[in-house]
Amino acid sequence: MYRLHAAKASIKTQREKLAAKFGQRDLLITDRDQAQLRGLEAVKKLGQYDLVQILLQKTSDYARQQAKGRIEDIVTQLLLVVFPGNDFAFEIVLDVKGAQPVAEYWLTRNGVKTQLKPPDYDNGGGYVDVITLGLRLGIAELEEIQGPLLMDEVGKHVSAEYSQNVAYFLKQYSEQLGRQIILITHNEALAAVADKGLRVTLNSREESEVKTI
Repeated sequence: MYRLHAAKASIKTQREKLAAKFGQRDLLITDRDQAQLRGLEAVKKLGQYDLVQILLQKTSDYARQQAKGRIEDIVTQLLLVVFPGNDFAFEIVLDVKGAQPVAEYWLTRNGVKTQLKPPDYDNGGGYVDVITLGLRLGIAELEEIQGPLLMDEVGKHVSAEYSQNVAYFLKQYSEQLGRQIILITHNEALAAVADKGLRVTLNSREESEVKTI
């Protein structure tokens, strides 16, 4: 009888230990999943300036200079098209710190040269918003990303006065490179230049309705 009770007690103890192990496993899985989600969120929040930095770090010195020149050209041309009547030059200054290439970003407008620093990056508002768009185009081109370019609310901080110029540049860029651009926007000027457009609205029942425009 004693042995039976002892066996039952041992089984109960082992079950409790096993349950504790399962609990620890589930906690580790939860921590892992949360860490992965935080990583994905970090990637989403990573600014275009940081992506340029990573791109330049991955390339050889010769390729780095070629990439630098191409990105500078795209951003400068975009600024000149969007804001006519101004003299712009976008420049990336490369340095080496801790055996890693470091990039500084400078904007010259009508002879006045200023350095772009955080928190300017990706904060939108006029020139910075347009520069960020140019960097996105440059990264996609240099990374040889295949397929259409997907963009969300491009140039949303650019004033209505210059929105048509953003639309014109994207249209020309798409045609010259033979690259399809799929764009989500609330900007009518951008929507107007599309070859095909879809307007999504909410009806009185809060259901999405899609119409061709």
